[in-house]
Amino acid sequence: MTGDGGEEGDRRSLREVNVAIGDAEARGDRAFFEALLAPAFCMVRPDGLRFDDRTTFLAALAPGPRRRTRVDSVVTYDDRAVVTCTVAKGEGADAATHRNIRVLSRPGPATAWQLVAWVTEPVEPMP
Repeated sequence: MTGDGGEEGDRRSLREVNVAIGDAEARGDRAFFEALLAPAFCMVRPDGLRFDDRTTFLAALAPGPRRRTRVDSVVTYDDRAVVTCTVAKGEGADAATHRNIRVLSRPGPATAWQLVAWVTEPVEPMP
């Protein structure tokens, strides 16, 4: 998604793309992630021990349970952003829930955001 109206437009588009990440992950939507992930992407998995690069992430992508995403904060620094979300994987009170801290970047306001880094850690389930 590209910038569409200054800082507030950037925050809005970043909220939208972060919700779309959960939907695309549940669908196993490889084309979505091929467009979104930066060439030098890195993900820290919930165990804190496993790190995926772009190739490994895409290879492991498969349809799965629905994700419920709550965007907790969006902080922009010109063409850089940090988005923190809480994501529940599955339904019900005991759904696996994680805090996702995502760093996005873009070359300029008229270009799409790319996901550079994604750290996920387990947290208490969302209500």
